[in-house]
Amino acid sequence: MGFVSFRNIKRVGTKPDLPPHLASCPLRPESGFTLIELMVVLVIIGIALAMVTLQLMPDNRAALRQESDKLALLLENAQLQAQASGRPLAWSGAASHYYFWKKDDYNDWMRIEDDPLFRPRDLPDGIQIGQLRVEEILLKPGDKLLLNANSIPLPYTIGIGNQYGNMRIVGKSTGEVATESGEAHVQP
Repeated sequence: MGFVSFRNIKRVGTKPDLPPHLASCPLRPESGFTLIELMVVLVIIGIALAMVTLQLMPDNRAALRQESDKLALLLENAQLQAQASGRPLAWSGAASHYYFWKKDDYNDWMRIEDDPLFRPRDLPDGIQIGQLRVEEILLKPGDKLLLNANSIPLPYTIGIGNQYGNMRIVGKSTGEVATESGEAHVQP
């Protein structure tokens, strides 16, 4: 291939009139998209569609985590309330519901019904209260967990679960209450 003199190229408008041997040059701009560009766009659309699908699908463990966290916060608040008021509170749970208790003027336990925070609660469908252990002693369903006002709290573990997983609510002697994933000993 020799040298091309651009003096022989005539300009018509803004486009040069190229000689025939340069008109078929592979570097000339083409209209349309390359296969790689189309594939990149399809991959991006696929990723976006997957993210939307995951957001719309229900997470069966999310409800369990949410209920476990809610119960842990309620137990921690009940312990703080007992300490602040100087009056003991208690918690009991069985199957798919739980209650908070307080002492009446005759020193008998009565279920708290009218408090917006410590009212009776039902768990969502499929979520069950499991075993309650206080200092590794297994309590029966419905037994009360004492949240004493005047002493160091005893360590306890409450199992909660559904068919998709199990959680533990762990109360420590420091008064801290946390949730953990794992075996919750939930009985169907």
